[in-house]
Amino acid sequence: MERALLASHRAAMVENHEADSMDPDSRLMLDFQAGDLEAFEELFARHVRALVNFAFRFVRDRAVAEELAQEVFLRVHDAAGGYHPDAKFTTWLYRIATNVCLNEVRRPRFKARHEAIEQGPGCLEMLPLADGKPAPDELVHRKDLRQAIKDGLASLPEKQRLAFILSKYEGLSYVEIAGVMQTSEQAVKSLIHRAKESLAERLRPRMPELF
Repeated sequence: MERALLASHRAAMVENHEADSMDPDSRLMLDFQAGDLEAFEELFARHVRALVNFAFRFVRDRAVAEELAQEVFLRVHDAAGGYHPDAKFTTWLYRIATNVCLNEVRRPRFKARHEAIEQGPGCLEMLPLADGKPAPDELVHRKDLRQAIKDGLASLPEKQRLAFILSKYEGLSYVEIAGVMQTSEQAVKSLIHRAKESLAERLRPRMPELF
């Protein structure tokens, strides 16, 4: 009896320790899995803006990016029953978002829409503006640089573009990116290195002052 009680106590201690060390998003997801709808709403509020920005860097259309973010959360909702906190919630979330975005850019209709967008005035907002009103020539320079980065990202192979975006713009570590892409940390480092080299090579002729 004493051994059984001791074993039960140890199991409870382990469970409490795991709960304490769990990241807040994973805890919210488990709460939602148990039926707490407010937990899902909290997850949505925490991550929807980042997911819209993530999708936007793939599709370059704000309305489509918002639709894709909604689809990601629909998949999160539907997959809640099978969720296990084996990794950070964001790793699992961006794995879903990656699949959703790649499925979209591989659709035949995407190319036609993409070409139409390229002829429009939109551009990626990747560079923060300094405080104060910039001079006209500075605005032109920044617009040219944004366009050059947009073109460079679009030219990258899918895996390089994904690894670079997750690292540069979403702030994920190499380990987390490896989890999202289901590959090794070394492979992620190699993808990001090649992406940076390709972007530098593409940007150098258009923006020699940067090099």
